[in-house]
Amino acid sequence: MSDERTITVANCSDGPVSHGDPGTSVSLPVVELLTGRGFVTGKSGSGKSNTASVVAEKLLDNGFGMLIVDIDGEYYGLKEEYEILHAGGDDECDIQVTPDHAEKLATLALEQNVPIILDVSSFLDESEARELLTAVAKQLFVKAKKLKQPFLLLVEEIHEYIPEQGGLDECGRMLIKIGKRGRKHGLGIVGISQRPADVKKDYITQCDWLVWHRLTWNNDTKVVGRILDNEYADASRT
Repeated sequence: MSDERTITVANCSDGPVSHGDPGTSVSLPVVELLTGRGFVTGKSGSGKSNTASVVAEKLLDNGFGMLIVDIDGEYYGLKEEYEILHAGGDDECDIQVTPDHAEKLATLALEQNVPIILDVSSFLDESEARELLTAVAKQLFVKAKKLKQPFLLLVEEIHEYIPEQGGLDECGRMLIKIGKRGRKHGLGIVGISQRPADVKKDYITQCDWLVWHRLTWNNDTKVVGRILDNEYADASRT
């Protein structure tokens, strides 16, 4: 495993809130990525999933552990370049899993350093997918508490699990628990969503790093203004 302390995830470009010369690289501390809380957002087609993929690729390049919760089958392409286990609910996955396999998946991920795509899009029954994610998240938390090994849980469309409106189910509560308490055990979480207004604000405001792509809905840009400032909110519209 590399002992690199930072990874480069982007380059600066001209813009209203650019804080670097065009072409200057943007690097993030590996420890913050692996064990902290992050949030990547932007409207559909703005590049948020590409940003998440770049982060995933950089971590995989350096041998760090991660589990990606793929809600739309967007990360299957990683298998073309990386040894990564594709787990889900149909025969297109490398292995078919149920909540009974949660401990095994967590063991592979944390103890054997096997990167995993947990493809919940392959389940026809959404309740089965949520039950599986809940079980896997619990097992990751339990094992991380014992092992204290840096590890990242990346969750696509996180507003589906920790919505701003309405209560949280068991799955949402477990993800919030990881967000609040996972860091001390080395377990980090990154949430991806195209609608920041629909994501529980307690999660966003506790994040150590944020990536804002283009947003157009007023409710979403208002979130940027409240968390950062209006200059960034205006920039996110351009």
